[in-house]
Amino acid sequence: TVEKPFRVRLTHDATTATLTADKAFLILNEKEQALFSLSAGKQISVKRVAGAFQITSGSIIKTATVVRLMPAEPDGVTEIITMERRPAWNTSLNDNRFRGIIEIRIVENQVAYINELPMEDYLRGLAEVSNGDHAEKQKTIAVLARTYARFYMSNENRKFPGMPYDGNDDPAVFQRYLGYGVEIRSPNFVKAVEATKDMVVTYNGKLVKTPYFNQSDGRTRSAQEVWGWTNTPYLKSVSDPACVGLKLNGHGVGLSGFGATAQAEAGKGFVDIIKYYYTGVEVEAIKY
Repeated sequence: TVEKPFRVRLTHDATTATLTADKAFLILNEKEQALFSLSAGKQISVKRVAGAFQITSGSIIKTATVVRLMPAEPDGVTEIITMERRPAWNTSLNDNRFRGIIEIRIVENQVAYINELPMEDYLRGLAEVSNGDHAEKQKTIAVLARTYARFYMSNENRKFPGMPYDGNDDPAVFQRYLGYGVEIRSPNFVKAVEATKDMVVTYNGKLVKTPYFNQSDGRTRSAQEVWGWTNTPYLKSVSDPACVGLKLNGHGVGLSGFGATAQAEAGKGFVDIIKYYYTGVEVEAIKY
């Protein structure tokens, strides 16, 4: 079976954009027909006009209701040149580069930019953990993030039902996805993703919800206590000794980041850490 790509909506809604790629690329329309075939570094401009887009390359203008920039070679990286997403700690960086396809379409009368790419490539672009964290903690977060994304991309559990994307890049809603720049800055997390390839958390053979948070006050909370969930027996309260005396920071359900770091530093592996915080679960490779 061919793996279904993951589609993540970016926090960007500009009505005009300039895009390029570091390898040869194609511009496709809503019917997957190639409108332009361009060499690496060439630029394309896209402008919303009513319910469609004008795509300009040089002096040639074409129209489409959906625009897809697709690298024509493996490992191509696309760039939304006009997108500004600079981290406050270093404004010389700009997180506007992404592996895979950039799709531009209109969703609920707003321009939506969607990055479509393989799940493992998506995970490499997450900024959910620091590059300096313990390796086993990073593997733990890689497995939890993969499980979370896969759970919500399934038809029966969709986070954004009826929408043409599976997740978004807002950490308050989904996960903190910044794309290719994070890969460059966080090579240790890339290693953690590769070391745990396709591994997910299951309960009775099914994917589960895997919430995690910053730190507890000595115990995690059950999902029933916090959210009233009665169908997640794996989200029970467990003691979190590394956090005794600390203040609860976050919702308190699932994995405690501070506690996970302490367990990793004490020699626990990522599977044991996950099984500690999620009661009765297994960690196994996804079956396609």
